[in-house]
Amino acid sequence: MTDTTTYKQARLSRDARFDGLFFIGVVSTGIYCRPICPAPSPKEENVRYYSSAIEAAAQGFRPCLRCRPDSAPGSPAWMGKETTFRRALSFINEGYLHEHSVPELAERLGVSDRYLRKLFTESLGCSPKQYALYQQILFAKKLLHESQLSVTDIAFASGFNSVRRFNDCFLQQLSLSPTQVRRKELKSHEAMTLSMSFRPPYNWAAFKRFMAPRMISGLEWLTDTSYGRRFVHQGQQGSFTATLQKDKNAFLVVIDTEDPKLLFQVVNRIRYLLDLDANPEVIDDALKNNSSYECSNGIRIPGCWDMEEAGVRAYSGETLSTSHSPASHINSFLDSTESSQASFQEHWSAICKRFKHESWPETSPSVHLSQAQYAYARLRGLSLPDISDLDLFNADLTTSAKPWRSYLALAFNDINALSQANTVLGNE
Repeated sequence: MTDTTTYKQARLSRDARFDGLFFIGVVSTGIYCRPICPAPSPKEENVRYYSSAIEAAAQGFRPCLRCRPDSAPGSPAWMGKETTFRRALSFINEGYLHEHSVPELAERLGVSDRYLRKLFTESLGCSPKQYALYQQILFAKKLLHESQLSVTDIAFASGFNSVRRFNDCFLQQLSLSPTQVRRKELKSHEAMTLSMSFRPPYNWAAFKRFMAPRMISGLEWLTDTSYGRRFVHQGQQGSFTATLQKDKNAFLVVIDTEDPKLLFQVVNRIRYLLDLDANPEVIDDALKNNSSYECSNGIRIPGCWDMEEAGVRAYSGETLSTSHSPASHINSFLDSTESSQASFQEHWSAICKRFKHESWPETSPSVHLSQAQYAYARLRGLSLPDISDLDLFNADLTTSAKPWRSYLALAFNDINALSQANTVLGNE
């Protein structure tokens, strides 16, 4: 979507399907908004359109305190960008520039500092550091609005090394101080609750049907309206429970983590796991003519915490098909004391470390994982939208479903799962 007419129609109708896909700068007020902003619609001559929040900010617009652009779903538009640019965003979203310089990032990516800055200028109109800093500020703003953390803890959770630096950057970027945004302040060790938006529709029923037979006892939990799990991130334990708020196109997520400094990465990981930044409007439109996709609008990729976990799930026998009781396989594997289990986990952990910030290869890097198993691990561990060698595919579907073959495979799997469930009910 790039034409002004479509932008205009979307903002005037406040269509939630376009939330986060573009932002509106209002010249008369100097602020920028989400297309769903409840404020009175400005005149078209006072409106400027931007594909990302950072582009609007680079033109001098401040975020609206009413619709809060920091709460918009993330942009999936990076799919079409150069691989180096996508890898750089991955590093930045994991907080790499919190402790490293841009030249160090460029060296890690195998490009020059000048070339990396050129990529960001051409794609976003800003430098890598400016992009990273603005993401930190928007994340801090979200925590100030919604969390119980102290301002000090929010400063560190957002990647700043001092409260003074945080206050200066916040004021410079938003023309507001943190205390002007702050609404409440409770003890930092309490669990926090954040709202995480998505673009509708969200096929929660399909998500539940996928997750239910694959639950790891003691690690995950699932109810009619929520999914939660424990996790370990950078050696720190935590947990979250995400409850669907369908009328608000969001999940209310309660997060409990030992170290607030990891919140930036944890929140991004949860968004990947629930596939909250997908654009179902585009995906559904591309797959609507395929009979396997009927009744599957809004389907999402059900992720797991990371590739290390995904590889263990795949190795233990978990697959797209539920006919093999994948939950019993993974739970038996985890309860096993056999040396083969420990050997694989050590082997796979070393591979995951090697590819932590690199592009995972198309073919399996492990002699212990078949190509089908590796494809399943990439689906759940990386949330990739276009995996071509999932075990439910046939040649006729492979080409027509590009670049959304993962979603088509999940839709096909969901139809089978629903059919099996109906058969069981019919036999009772």
